[in-house]
Amino acid sequence: MWTRKSLKEKAKKAFKLNYWKCVLCALIFAIFVGGATGGFSGASTGSAGSAMSNVFNDRAEEVQEIDHEAELDVDVEERDGEMVIIDEEGNEVPEGGAIAAGIAFIAVMFVLMGIVILIATAVGLVVEAFLIKPIEYGLRFFFRRNLDEPANLSLIAHSFDKNYMNSVKAGFFSQLFISLWSLLFVIPGIIKSYEYRLVPYLVSENTEMTWKEALAESTRLMKGHKWNTFVLDLSFIGWEILSFFTCGLLSIFYVDPYKLSTDAALYEAIKYGNTEVAA
Repeated sequence: MWTRKSLKEKAKKAFKLNYWKCVLCALIFAIFVGGATGGFSGASTGSAGSAMSNVFNDRAEEVQEIDHEAELDVDVEERDGEMVIIDEEGNEVPEGGAIAAGIAFIAVMFVLMGIVILIATAVGLVVEAFLIKPIEYGLRFFFRRNLDEPANLSLIAHSFDKNYMNSVKAGFFSQLFISLWSLLFVIPGIIKSYEYRLVPYLVSENTEMTWKEALAESTRLMKGHKWNTFVLDLSFIGWEILSFFTCGLLSIFYVDPYKLSTDAALYEAIKYGNTEVAA
């Protein structure tokens, strides 16, 4: 049975022997994967949704105030000592009619906002599946190989050269299932993410393995290891806090390559039962 100490010792020794390449790969991981996974769709839908929400809120306020002639092609005038609403042809519009027009406008905004969010989400999922996930799998393959001997940077492109569509499918469906399970009060999604923790390594090492086989094999291998893996992740909190106080510099030059190397060592320990530290 693996221990946190054995994994971390092997990880530190491995990445220090190939320090600058590991730092570069960890930096690429942080830029393309850490900031994009779950963020491409989230950022795109967030920005689109925020923009549309602002429009919606502005229009809603204007409808409540009635004085919104620019959007509804009406004007407000004083007739016989009373304020009345006048349409573009000079006819008096009942107040209820203006409010109905405002409600219709808001409904259209709702529909447009939904369409924009759907399009942004679809674009985000496509970018993540066809670009981000293969990059992630290649980077994880680099750290896996680096445990045994100093790895070459060319391994980053491994998924594009050897098993591109398998990486795309495995990345897409694993993320899809995690997202769907997350709809059930988040916790099931977290559990599912730990079940699929080893998918990138399985797909990278077994180029003929299908995405279904990779997800099933990862689930099998992680059985009985999910809680200990969760505790392993928590053990890096101290490093994350220290990194915060260094404006992220500690993460770039130490914590991130350390964590990625440890994760690769976790896969090796679970898959092959190998936790010995290389001499």
